[in-house]
Amino acid sequence: MKTIFEAQRLNRWKIARTSAEERVAKLRRLRDALLAKREELHKALHDDFRKNPGEADLTEIFPVISEINHTIKHLSDWMRPVSVPAPLALFGTRSELRLEPRGLVLILSPWNYPINLLINPLVAAMAAGNCCMLKPSSKVPHTSAFVKRLMAELFEENEVAVFEGSAAVSDALLELPFDHIF
Repeated sequence: MKTIFEAQRLNRWKIARTSAEERVAKLRRLRDALLAKREELHKALHDDFRKNPGEADLTEIFPVISEINHTIKHLSDWMRPVSVPAPLALFGTRSELRLEPRGLVLILSPWNYPINLLINPLVAAMAAGNCCMLKPSSKVPHTSAFVKRLMAELFEENEVAVFEGSAAVSDALLELPFDHIF
């Protein structure tokens, strides 16, 4: 855990400097993988709490796809500097607001909507240029295993890593000095 945290800490500035196009490409890759593995996700959600495919689509998959599509559509605008009025003390100058990534982000998700409440914050954190560590609920082991496999296929651990396990794993993660926690 600490090794991956350190690898992400060393990688955070590289990820922070990514362009809107690079971030959109990652989001598209995530969206396309979720859609391609939809049946596998349906099975994991069914195995964890008997969620039927229609409900899984309505409450888990489609809200995430919608969030990804919305983020892809607006990300380049969100990343542009915004002109703001200069303070009177700096008369004759220009001021602008530039949004910056936080750095290392931890996302802890509950059991009741294990994809929606884990992946939507990931979309926001990735769009903002952060490295992320995810901890799905231990109460949904099949869904957690699905997420771990999916993220390992899509991203390097020094950008997105998933930790499975009990509350003790969550407690250990919370001991690390994250820049932001969802």
